[in-house]
Amino acid sequence: MKSIVEVKGKGKKILPPLLFIHGAWHGAWCWKPLMNYLSEEGFTSYAFDLPGHGKRLSEGVIGLGIMDYVAEVESVINELALTKPILIGHSMGGIIAQKFLEKSEALALVLVAPCPAIGGSLLLPIKYLRQPIAAITATFGRKTRIRNQNMCNRLFFDNITPKKLENHYENLCMESSRAIRQMVLPGFKINADKITSIPVAVAAAGKDYFFEFQRLQKWAEDYQYDLLPFPEASHNLINEPERYGFGKTINEWLYKKMTSN
Repeated sequence: MKSIVEVKGKGKKILPPLLFIHGAWHGAWCWKPLMNYLSEEGFTSYAFDLPGHGKRLSEGVIGLGIMDYVAEVESVINELALTKPILIGHSMGGIIAQKFLEKSEALALVLVAPCPAIGGSLLLPIKYLRQPIAAITATFGRKTRIRNQNMCNRLFFDNITPKKLENHYENLCMESSRAIRQMVLPGFKINADKITSIPVAVAAAGKDYFFEFQRLQKWAEDYQYDLLPFPEASHNLINEPERYGFGKTINEWLYKKMTSN
């Protein structure tokens, strides 16, 4: 059963809808701060739980892959009757959005601390050595989890209050190891040439644990995507849109692209 969150835009502006795609271990809940921020600018937005995530935990994640998540994006868009929405994907949600756009359409695409089309960094296996049990389950198991608050802080944040960290950790869920393997290991290719006809922004975090800033910068340059740099931010910069001017930058980019197209 689908779990969809809607936040209506305020004011009388007629703006295209936003569809948010969350990353691994997360759910629609992680988008609420940014959705609320952009609603003040007039955007109506939707976020949904991927199968086995958020309010759909009972469905489980074992065996699910990126293409299963892409199918869910297609299903949600059909259910909401959205015509060419603006897609905003975070982390794994970024690669899901890119894969969706190989055969479908959107008005624009915003990738936040995303897994790039070229796949994860080869430095990730080295980082995993710091937590070998998690590395083994993520790479070779059936499902993987964030084991404790310290791990949550190391992977997703740089400077967060203990209370916010506790709340965030409690909302995290299991993730399919199959989806993780497809995201970070070689072999799962994306035809990025299919995503050249729409505006694309890459919001890169300077302190991202998973996807290094320089890697995302080069990728954006190679495909002529707009780079939105946040050098002081960590992987989950979506949690506090007021920090680093993140929400403001996303809003300004959206308005600029809508005006120029």
